[in-house]
Amino acid sequence: MQKKVDELNVVARLSELVFGDGFLHYGFWPKGLPNVVSLSALGKAQADFVDHLVSAFPADTKRILDVGSGTGAIALHLSRYGYAMTCICPSETMNQLARAKLPTKTAVYTRKFEDFDSNEVFDICMFAESFHYIDLQTALVKSAKLSQRGVVIFDYFRRESKDTKAAEQGTRGTHAAFLDALARQNAFRVVRDDDMTAFITPTFQLLDHLQTNHVAPLLSDIRAQVKAHAPIRAWLAEKILGRYLDRLGHPRNRASNFADTFEYRLIALEKILVNPNTP
Repeated sequence: MQKKVDELNVVARLSELVFGDGFLHYGFWPKGLPNVVSLSALGKAQADFVDHLVSAFPADTKRILDVGSGTGAIALHLSRYGYAMTCICPSETMNQLARAKLPTKTAVYTRKFEDFDSNEVFDICMFAESFHYIDLQTALVKSAKLSQRGVVIFDYFRRESKDTKAAEQGTRGTHAAFLDALARQNAFRVVRDDDMTAFITPTFQLLDHLQTNHVAPLLSDIRAQVKAHAPIRAWLAEKILGRYLDRLGHPRNRASNFADTFEYRLIALEKILVNPNTP
């Protein structure tokens, strides 16, 4: 888990540098990729992700617990819409970025959702690509305790057909397992459950396009220049990085691989019990 947090810290810094907002989620592409494929298009798609997320909120939602809030980019957008945000993230590095951009009244807690408790009851618990990091039963029980209205999840689940090792699965379960746990808990009813996979996978098409058509040629030019002007350094660099750099020029088909392995869903749950029985 710590390795994943460290990776996300690096991605968060890059997102802040490139886009200025620190988004860590995939883009949402209701019309597919635009004619001009660029990083700026990805930034817009990530903002569209937030707008589509809002469409699943119950009417009159005001107080939101943002679970896995990352750099606070989504919380910032939602606070501009008038929502009162409370943020939880286990990474202090990302929380520092969040506190720097969010309104000063926004509470940002450095802890896991499993360890979080509050006397405040929120309208909804929101999971934007964070639900799969948390044990399923714990997430549902905690959400029932902390939310008055329900839960909104915009995240991906492992497909039933994928028989992967437990270590590779982590806490990422299947959609069927989620629905089964939900039924056994009997604290929420499903009011929306949309398959968004086709609207998310263009993110990977964009990244593959940028890698093979822009990054790989740029690195090829740099390698040629270094070889021409510093052959000894070029030889050493090729020994260490040559094979990896060569692979950048080959498409990875990440969109189809993702769609084969995962299903991305927008789920809205409505609270039906005040004091639900835990499984």
